[in-house]
Order: sequence, then C-alpha cells, then structure tokens
Amino acid sequence: MPIAILNHRIHPVIAYLGSGALLAGLVMGGFSALLSFWAGWRENTLMVQVGRRAFYASAAMILFAAALLEVALLTHDFSLAYVTEHSDLSTPTALVAAAFYGGQEGSLLYWALVLGLLGSASLVASSRLGLRLAAYAAGILGAILSFLLYVLVLVASPFDLLSITPPDGLGLNPVLRDGGMLIHPPVVLAGFASFAIPFSFAAAALLAGRSDAAWIAHTRRFALMAWALQSTGLVLGMWWAYHVLGWGGYWGWDPVENVALMPWLATTAYLHSSQVQERRGRLRAWNFGLVILAFLLVVFGTFIVRSGVVPSVHTFAISAIGPWFFGFLFVCLVFSIALLALRGASLASQGQPAPTVSREGAFVLQNLLLVGVVAVVFWGTILPLATGMLGQERVVGASFYERAAGPLFIGILALMAAGPLIPWRHAGNPLLRALRWPTGGAVVVLAALLVAGVRSLPALLAIPLAAAAATTCLVEYWRFAAKLRGSWHGWSQAIAVVLRKRRRYGAYLAHLGMVVLVVGIAGSHFWQQEKDVSLSPGQAVTIGGYTLTYAGARQRQLADHSELVGSIRLGNQTLEPARASYAGLGGQSLTHVAISSSPLADVYVVLAGMNEDGSASFRIFVNPLVSWIWAGGAIIIVGVMLGNVGEKRRAFDLAPARAPAAVPA
Repeated sequence: MPIAILNHRIHPVIAYLGSGALLAGLVMGGFSALLSFWAGWRENTLMVQVGRRAFYASAAMILFAAALLEVALLTHDFSLAYVTEHSDLSTPTALVAAAFYGGQEGSLLYWALVLGLLGSASLVASSRLGLRLAAYAAGILGAILSFLLYVLVLVASPFDLLSITPPDGLGLNPVLRDGGMLIHPPVVLAGFASFAIPFSFAAAALLAGRSDAAWIAHTRRFALMAWALQSTGLVLGMWWAYHVLGWGGYWGWDPVENVALMPWLATTAYLHSSQVQERRGRLRAWNFGLVILAFLLVVFGTFIVRSGVVPSVHTFAISAIGPWFFGFLFVCLVFSIALLALRGASLASQGQPAPTVSREGAFVLQNLLLVGVVAVVFWGTILPLATGMLGQERVVGASFYERAAGPLFIGILALMAAGPLIPWRHAGNPLLRALRWPTGGAVVVLAALLVAGVRSLPALLAIPLAAAAATTCLVEYWRFAAKLRGSWHGWSQAIAVVLRKRRRYGAYLAHLGMVVLVVGIAGSHFWQQEKDVSLSPGQAVTIGGYTLTYAGARQRQLADHSELVGSIRLGNQTLEPARASYAGLGGQSLTHVAISSSPLADVYVVLAGMNEDGSASFRIFVNPLVSWIWAGGAIIIVGVMLGNVGEKRRAFDLAPARAPAAVPA
C-alpha cells in the first residue's frame, strides 16, 4: 500500500482520537467539579471518592491527547494545522518534539496536562484533611481543569485538520530553534500550572470554614514546587535572552517577563509567612491572600501572553483565547474576594500582637516589601495598556522599575541579613550581638568598594547588604559546623540535627544562592562596558582590558539555514559570532552570539553585519559577574530541594477543634 494512502487513512484517526480525548476529559472534569462540590456540601464520602476518580480520568484523557499530539509532530502529520504551523521536515527531531509547547494550542494542552497530573497527586494525599476540604479542593481543581479543556475543545484545538495536507510545514520560529527551547518553556508553563494547587486547597479551606494550617502543611511541597519551577524558569529565561537575543542583557522588564515574576514574588512572601502561621498561629489572612494573589497573577499573566494586548517578543498573536482568559480572571477575582469577605472574621489572629522587633515582625515587613514590588511591577505592566486605551500610550522603561522597586529590593536585602538572627516573640541584647557579624561583613565590603573608586549609590547599598546577608548564612553554617567538632557522639548528634532541620539549612542555602545572584546582577548592571566597532581582517580592539582581533569571515551552509560567521581571536580562544538566515521561513535572520565566560566577566560579541569595504561590524560587551547569576540560580534550586524534604513539624494549629472525617483515597 502506498505510504501516501496509508498516511491519509491514519492521520485523521489521530485528529479524531485527540479531539475525542479532550472532549471526554472535559466531560469528566466538569462531572468531577460538580459532584465534588455537591458531595462536600452533603458530606457524602462515597461521592467524594467518585468525584476524585473522575478527576483522575480527566487527567488520563489529557495524557492520551498529549501523547497523540506528540506522535503527530514526530511523524510530521501535516494534516494537522498545529503541526504544519510549528514544524517542518528540516527541524531537528528534539525541536520537533519541543514544538508540542511551542504554539498557543500546544502550550495550553501542556498546561492542562501538568495541572491534571499534579492535581491528581495532590488529591491522592488529601484524604487526611477531612471530607469537606478534600471534596472542595477536588471541585476547584476540576473547575480550573474544565475551563482549560473547554478552551481546548471549543476555542483553540491542537487537533484541527487542514482541508489540504501540505508537503511540508512552515517551521519553528528561528528564535525558538535553540537548545533553550527544550528546557525554558516547559519549566515556566509547569510553574504557572503548579500555582493552581495551593490556590485550590486555600480556597477549599475557606469554603469549608477551616482557617487552621492543615492546608498549608498539605500544600507546602506543592507551593515549593511551583516556586522552584518558576525560579528555574525565570533563570532559564534570563539565560535564553542572554544567549539568543543578542542585546547583551538578560532582563528587560518586558511585560511577559513581569507577569512571570509577580506570582514568584507573591509565593516568596507566602513561603516565609506560612512559617509564622505554622509556629505561632498568626498571619492567617496574609497566607490565604498571598496564595490567592499568586494564582490571580498567573491568570492575569496568561491573559497578557495569550491575548496580544501588550507588545512583547514573548506573546502569542491576538486570538480568540484572550477574551476567555479575561472572563476567567474576572470569575476567579470575584470568587476570591467573596471567599475572603465571607471568612474574614475567622482569620483574625488570636492573642496579643507580636512585637514589632521580632521574627514575626520581620516576616510582616518582608511581606509588605514583596507585595510592594508586585504592585510596582503590576502598575508598570498595565500602564501602557491603560494609557493606550485613552489614546496616549505611555512607555514604561527599565528606569521606572529601578527607581520604584530598587529601594524595596534594598529593604528586602537588609531583612535577609537581619531577619534570620531575630528571635521569635522579642529581640534584645542577643540580637545586637548577633548583628555584629553581618554588620562587619557589610562594612568590609563597603570599604573595599570605596577604595576601588565605586561611587554609585545603588551599588554601595546593594553589594554590602548582599555581603551582610551572605555573612548571616555563613555564620549559621559555622554554628552548625561547630556541632560537628568533638567526639563521634557529637557527629551523630549534628547529623541528627541537620536531618531534622533540613528546611532551615535548605533555606539558608537558598538565601546564599540569592545573594550570589544579586551580586551577579549588580556587577553586570553597574559595570557593563559596550563598544560598537568596524574591523578589517587583522585589526584589533581593546575593551575592558580584553583585546580582540578580527581574523575574517566565511559563509557556512547547514541543513536548515545558512550562516555568515565572523572569526574573532581572544587570547588562545577563537570566538565565532554569526548571523543565520532561514530561507524556508521567508529569509528570517537570527543573531548567534559568541560568548567567552569566566567567573569574573563575560566577553560577549555580536556580529552586526558586513560592510561594502570588506570590514565587519561588531557590538562587543564586557559583562562582569554574569556567570554568578547562573550559579546563584543553581544554588537556590538546590536549597529549595533540601527544604522540600524538610523537617516534619507539627503546625501550631494543624488540627481543628473537631477532627474532620477522613476520606479514603
């Protein structure tokens, strides 16, 4: 049988099966949501189990649909519009597979897949929370999943068929033809999907009238997972922008960068303040509010990305999806406000207020600063949209964020240095003695900067405070190391302590990683050097103490594109910046940056083009300490992984006065 006839018979089957799986998932998701809410209200144990299993079935249908789409991509099934629009025969296999989440419909399916799998995992372990809370959590997760499936089935399906099957596809966007495509988008999308888990259990706790910390204890690991995924996604996004876009930077305060940052900031505040509720029973309203805020910011960010209402290199084109997410955001906002208003009286802290100078007070101040940064970033993001609707669009540049959010970040750094040393309940002379170490570290670094001739006030504030925060972490580790000295009995005790308090020492490691990242950002921001030059073969240029010699250029033809490659000698290294042209994509071109990295600085070379006289134009950057950013991100993730398997500590008010009925898994 001819292959063309065989493909003609098989390909529609993939489309029909995929569409049918999504429709079945929508039916099961909607059934799970409705039945779970009803079963929770009636406290019907059997129906709670049925509703939960309907959610599992919906997740299974999504997994089946995702597998079918991946098969369609890998077999080059160009009868599907999605496959045609996001791949072609010349695209490497790994990038063809990554095209699964490279387009609007596929990325939405990937989001639903992650939510279905993580939601199922969270529901499996939810039986100990009590019947109502577990049922309402399943209902909310089912409602969110049903919305995503509704959009996939009726608005933007990845299984739409073309009337005529073309011989080849349009290909992947040149910017996405990079190894970063394999790791950055799936991590960011998984992070966005993960924020729905803590939100669902927080909202379920409010619906069930449970203001205790049981939902925090249950969802802490999912909140940490969402935070870790988003942290990794942000760092990978910075790395991708730095290596692919060719502008010498890694963060441009682009609207889509901003909407990825805001839920991360809100969850950072929650992960800290949740400790206060677990240990002292305080900040209940804060914790509910922060988890809800993080999810609302995720939905808002999705609307921004998928509606095309703001200009960004990251957004999808204007489509029918945008209005649906705007409506979903409105429903979630009204639902959340109503819940908080309904249960507001039960969220008040009991007992006397905590002293201002205490660990509790430090957490409250930190929350205020982080929420302040969220407010600044949110305002800067929506201002062009709001003013554009009035016919006077205002451009918000990096200087706005640096002036408005910079002082808040300085305050957060100061709290990172002092906060871990402040005791619970109150502080006194022991605090003053403990602060001498971070203060000494800050003074030493400040003196070194002044001697080096640094006169930038932001640098003179940020870097010494980062040194103070690092000193605090190192002092805590030094105290732990002191426990390791002595007899074997002392070693065994110290090992038992660190195993029991992994959350604490993982948090210190994450703080240390944040300090390394901040120093990298400060160094590359304050001391970056840039030069535009035109060089003939044999000519050299010196910038930032580095001498680069242009050796010549050549043309290179690869499988799916051609490249104009320049050759630059830097000491014993040869750097090869290039400009790639994709004939199959209408002649689109892309810059390939050449980077020489070291712990002290990156030499970053961009080939701007060739001149008529045979010379080549280059843009050269010297970016100090950029490698510290990637190292700091890695340290943060390791610290979070340690914290994610942290000590098992009974929450301050983990169980309510009347123990809820358990629900079989």
